[in-house]
Amino acid sequence: MLSARFEISGEALLVTPLARRLDASCAAELVAIAGEHVAGRRLVVVSLAQVAHLDASGLAALLALHRRMAPGGTLRLAHASPRVRALLASTFLDEVLPAFEDAAAALQA
Repeated sequence: MLSARFEISGEALLVTPLARRLDASCAAELVAIAGEHVAGRRLVVVSLAQVAHLDASGLAALLALHRRMAPGGTLRLAHASPRVRALLASTFLDEVLPAFEDAAAALQA
């Protein structure tokens, strides 16, 4: 069972999935547990500090969370590994889901 940690930082919500993988086995679960937390928010940072592997299903879950946010809201990624950054770039999702070295950088951008 997937779990996540939620923290408020000013107007932003920081979501940290507590899983080594965000893939087909848990992507829907991430949307289910985080969806109502991100609903209507203008800024959400998803920390991938615990995530070693992310696939297309994980990307789809992140996009689903982004769609639940307020119109014009921004979902940023923190602690994205080089492999995740390469996946974002190859799918052109780095323009929709910008990645930062850490949560502090994502919150300040």
